[in-house]
Amino acid sequence: MLVAGRITAAPLVRELPSGDRLATWRICVVRSPDSRYGGRRVDSITCTSFDRGLHERVRAWQLGDVVRMTGELRRRTWRAHEGVRSVCEVEARTATLVRTARGHSAERR
Repeated sequence: MLVAGRITAAPLVRELPSGDRLATWRICVVRSPDSRYGGRRVDSITCTSFDRGLHERVRAWQLGDVVRMTGELRRRTWRAHEGVRSVCEVEARTATLVRTARGHSAERR
């Protein structure tokens, strides 16, 4: 899938107990004006990547930057004290900075 949006949570790279490194960040995606869900204008999407090649690139992103990614939609489920929880995330395969928060195209950075 292809998804593009504005960074709303700064990218974070952390090491998991398994030794794998996971990058996470969040973007907001503007909904189409003709969406049937008139009350909400944007969707907040959590993005992840285990690809170490992407980690350095996403670490440089800042709040407000516009980015584009390709990847797969993943659903994670886990058991918590309150019951079973689940979340959908985009696991990024590619990621590109489109425009900085200051409005500069990625080529100028």
